[in-house]
Amino acid sequence: MIHVDVSVLLPLRDAEPMVAPLVRTAELVQEIVMDRHHASGRPLAFEFLALDERSGDNTASVLSVLHGQQPQLRTIQDLDRGSALRHAARLARGDVWLVLDHPVDPDLAAWAVGQIIVGQRAAIIPGELLALHRSAGVDVLRALDGGLVVAQRVVARYLRRLGETPAFSPAPGVTRLHRALVFLRGHTGRVGLGFLDRPLPGPLRPRQAPR
Repeated sequence: MIHVDVSVLLPLRDAEPMVAPLVRTAELVQEIVMDRHHASGRPLAFEFLALDERSGDNTASVLSVLHGQQPQLRTIQDLDRGSALRHAARLARGDVWLVLDHPVDPDLAAWAVGQIIVGQRAAIIPGELLALHRSAGVDVLRALDGGLVVAQRVVARYLRRLGETPAFSPAPGVTRLHRALVFLRGHTGRVGLGFLDRPLPGPLRPRQAPR
């Protein structure tokens, strides 16, 4: 079996409009990272894991079409709400994991992946993305109830207990409302509502899209 260096984890639920742009983001991140980094002189190998939490829209149909266009894409369907990253922790094969739940600036995501490649345990842009080493991912995500932002909060707490800090970058162009909503998302797991940790509506997110 081919060794996988980077797993891009895509937790999805009722995400039909953003599935194709999200997969395109993952492709652009791969291009940028492969241009900047190599493993023992060879190109880095990627996989894309789309984890569908029983979407009621056409998310599954869009993924089916994308499978024919992107051979690195694997889809896991019929997952309970809030359980996508828990399943990803058992399925991801990469040494580096990148969690995306909406399209972001691929350069920012490539920065986060690069931080892990050069030795950081995790890299966080609040509300936008999370990158982490497999060793931290297995420990933290295997029991996670929630999505991206809950994972960011739990990973940061996990590293603090070890006397470490994640690489950190603020999301560009955020508003106070966005920060407040990200804060609320991050605390849903504490009250058993981790399944509510989902991407914010487009107008409330910073303007970041694939190029």
